[in-house]
Amino acid sequence: MATLTHNNKYPCAFDLTLSEWERYSSEKEDSNIEMVPLGEPYTLWVKYRMALRVGDRVLYESEKDTTLLLEDIRRLIKELRQLTNGKKDGVAFDPIEPDFGLVIRNLTESDASVTISSAAEIRAEMPTDATSQSTDPSGLFDVNVWIDHPNQVDRFYGGYGPGLYFFVESPDIGRFADQLQAELDMLGSY
Repeated sequence: MATLTHNNKYPCAFDLTLSEWERYSSEKEDSNIEMVPLGEPYTLWVKYRMALRVGDRVLYESEKDTTLLLEDIRRLIKELRQLTNGKKDGVAFDPIEPDFGLVIRNLTESDASVTISSAAEIRAEMPTDATSQSTDPSGLFDVNVWIDHPNQVDRFYGGYGPGLYFFVESPDIGRFADQLQAELDMLGSY
């Protein structure tokens, strides 16, 4: 399981567990073919489950297995690593099968100096009374993750559902990227 969290006084977490390869087949296909055409040359899918947690409490757990394109997972891992290396200021991940959304952005020194009680103003990018007006990146990252509940229960892409808003540091993002890569590697060859 890959977990994006920052263990502090109120630990929030997004868990993503990759379970197995998914492939769609037709009766004409050779049963030994491991990649199948879906309009584009070859498309591979990976089944996964997810959860949102606060401390020891599970706020939401997947209703069913869902699938992600292999390329979407690879892109997410690559962008997370670019974020931790300072090559990007943010990541907005909405996979082709929009069952969840993940937005991570590097807070500026000004944003990071504002107390947690102003989190809504930070999300709305409203000016605050923060003492630091620096636009330099800080070591903190804003995380907003949500799960598309209608898609989980009815296969209807509604774009709304439960979510979490919390912060992490660069090592937390790096650990999440490494865990995702390990999950992918543990699936074996496709």
